[in-house]
Amino acid sequence: MEVSVIIPIYNAEKTIEQTIESIKSHYEHEIICINDGSKDNSADVISKINNPNIVLVNRENKGAAATRNEGISIAKGKYIMFCDADDKLGEGIIDKMIDAIKRNDTDIVVGKVSHLIGDQIRPIQTYNDLKAVDHTTLNLTPEVTQSIGPYGKLYKREILENIRFDEDITFCEEHTFNLKAWSKSRITILDDSAYLYNIGIEDSIVATSYKNIEKYLNDAIEVRKRTMDILSGLKEKVSNYYSYRMDYLIIYFLIRNNFMKVENLNHVIDPAIKYLKVVQQLQTNSVIDLKELVLTIAANYNYERFKEVASNLDMQIDKKAYRSYKFKLLKLKTKMNLRNIRNKSKKISH
Repeated sequence: MEVSVIIPIYNAEKTIEQTIESIKSHYEHEIICINDGSKDNSADVISKINNPNIVLVNRENKGAAATRNEGISIAKGKYIMFCDADDKLGEGIIDKMIDAIKRNDTDIVVGKVSHLIGDQIRPIQTYNDLKAVDHTTLNLTPEVTQSIGPYGKLYKREILENIRFDEDITFCEEHTFNLKAWSKSRITILDDSAYLYNIGIEDSIVATSYKNIEKYLNDAIEVRKRTMDILSGLKEKVSNYYSYRMDYLIIYFLIRNNFMKVENLNHVIDPAIKYLKVVQQLQTNSVIDLKELVLTIAANYNYERFKEVASNLDMQIDKKAYRSYKFKLLKLKTKMNLRNIRNKSKKISH
């Protein structure tokens, strides 16, 4: 068996058929579909698909990380790929990646990820930093951390022998997995679109993240502690680039885009302070921007509570500075309200 494609499945009856249809290769392959306790008809839909490469496993719900780990354990392929049950692989990408990993004698192949919005495919701009290269490492090309998710990659199975996804967290659980894998691997980067990430599902994590923001931030604290340990053995530029990926592109925007939706602001501010304490030694621009955002949002509080937040962030703030942050908060709320209006208008027009 050449390659195993692992798909965690939870309530994906509407999308799983198209996902499986996108998984094609001239190489011998298996499509491991692990039904993670779905409450809909996902298992029935899969069982009716006429595809001899499908391996269907039904079991109780354990979460995406445990499901991917189970897939690795039962996989028979020399190579491993991951795909979510509402996404698609890029056309011909399995063959391109296997050809590349054999040609270059590397351990991991990384491709580009695009957004799938209905039938439209839109490249993700931040992947522009990721340039095609036959042979590299994480220290030589820290930009690879832009592709920190589990998808859009081909892994040589043997390098994953002692690496698994963290099962005790549900947000960014793939970060330690990939950093561990990359840190000991030879990497090939392709310019091809390897993965189509579906952002057109209404109840996606992105659309409903405010409902679980405290849980996400607490998970992120634990992830950041673990990644700090991994990154300590790598060059500083890797840590700095990962800081941009995690502290800014993920955590900064998670907080900025959702703070106005939560009922209790403490559920954002308190874990955000704990997060900043983990990364404060870095002093990257991303960490500085995140601290500034948290202080701006904290201006929602009265002056005494605001001073308490500032003190927890090792800053001394007087009333003049408090008024300045009040003004920044007003500008931020206006910006976010205008953004929400534009997004609603786009939905109506479509």
